[in-house]
Amino acid sequence: MGLKYIEQVKSVILLILILLSLTLTFSIWTYSPSYDLNGTPVVDIAIAEKKKLEDVVKPYRLLVSEESALKGSDNTPIIEDVLKWMKTGEIQTVELLNNQASEQQINDYIKMPNHLTFFFPAEVPFKIYNNVLTFSDYNVPNASFDRLIVEWKDDARDNLNVYFISTITKKVYMANIGLANREDFIKRLKNETMDLPVYNEIVRENRLSLYVSASPINMSSYSYIEEEISPEKFKNALFTNPSLVRSNPLGVSGREYTDDSALMNVDYLVKSLSYVHPASESDKVEKSDELIQQSLNFVNEHSGWTDDYRYSRINNTTKQVSYQLYFHGMPVFSKDPETEINVHWGTNRVYRYIRPYFAIADASKQRDIQLRSGQDIYDLIHALHENKVLSIDDIAIGYNLSRNGQQRLMNLEPSWYYLSNGSWTRITPELLGGGKFGLE
Repeated sequence: MGLKYIEQVKSVILLILILLSLTLTFSIWTYSPSYDLNGTPVVDIAIAEKKKLEDVVKPYRLLVSEESALKGSDNTPIIEDVLKWMKTGEIQTVELLNNQASEQQINDYIKMPNHLTFFFPAEVPFKIYNNVLTFSDYNVPNASFDRLIVEWKDDARDNLNVYFISTITKKVYMANIGLANREDFIKRLKNETMDLPVYNEIVRENRLSLYVSASPINMSSYSYIEEEISPEKFKNALFTNPSLVRSNPLGVSGREYTDDSALMNVDYLVKSLSYVHPASESDKVEKSDELIQQSLNFVNEHSGWTDDYRYSRINNTTKQVSYQLYFHGMPVFSKDPETEINVHWGTNRVYRYIRPYFAIADASKQRDIQLRSGQDIYDLIHALHENKVLSIDDIAIGYNLSRNGQQRLMNLEPSWYYLSNGSWTRITPELLGGGKFGLE
């Protein structure tokens, strides 16, 4: 009996070994390894940070009209505080109030007592701004605005009126905003704006008024060591397969990156890069809200907001959306380096992308500066070039960014600028010192 039992055990073991052999053979025959056919390594394309829509689409000025005076500010924290209070309310149905307002009517809306005006640097579509303020009706007008006016009445208990005005199309839309506590809103608004600087309205016949500070303004200059962001990071972010990108020097002042579908040129002198994807060029007209949203999404995809950049211009013909660099709530202008991000949209993707590749880091205060009043600046321009003031659309303070020689030290100097034909021009110190007409 013992031998018979041993033989049975041997037979079972042999059967198990045969089954294991068959299983292993089948596994070897059917095994298919996972190959990366493209040979693309996993690359972290996050360059800086992402931004929400309300972080980049912002008003640049606040103006409050009272019975006795106009008061205003380009101070970002104050503007954001008032706007934050408005976000607690709900804007009711928006209706067209005036289809063709005159310049004088628009001026009147702004300077009427108990009116608060937000100035935007470019037209903002309703369909974009309903992501910032709360609208009760999702079917907002297919239109844009660049002035947002809040009207209140001290002796009334009804909701506040809100006007959306386009200085381009001259359309005026009206709604009211329901707030949980309108009295508290008005009280906080008055407290916040009580000590704002006085502004003057410069009235021009058949033209929109200009609004300028009536008193000198105290500011500071800054300096910082230039911080470059490696163009390699943008190469990894913008090209479909970074490992296949070819790189060649462009003399001593730049470098070219290219593959079979796209090209990126880096300019070392002005610290900017230009990326183009020729096959995506398109003549199709895009809606403003879609252009802004697409450009924002594109920069967010590679976390490309390296500094405080804000929506500043839009061109539906070229499908270009521009974002201006800001520092301490003021725009930064320069010829060297570049201070603007430009996104040109194409067919379902970006066509051209032009931007700086530096960041402002650890800026230190250098000295206090007292700038002349906006009224003085206007008077100087008017005295020297009377015809030029007719083409001016705005006068504002910005920072002039410049290099300190050939070093990496950068200077940020507050200066007056004027806006004409869509471009900001610096009013140089030579003009303010009584010398030549210092516009550059």
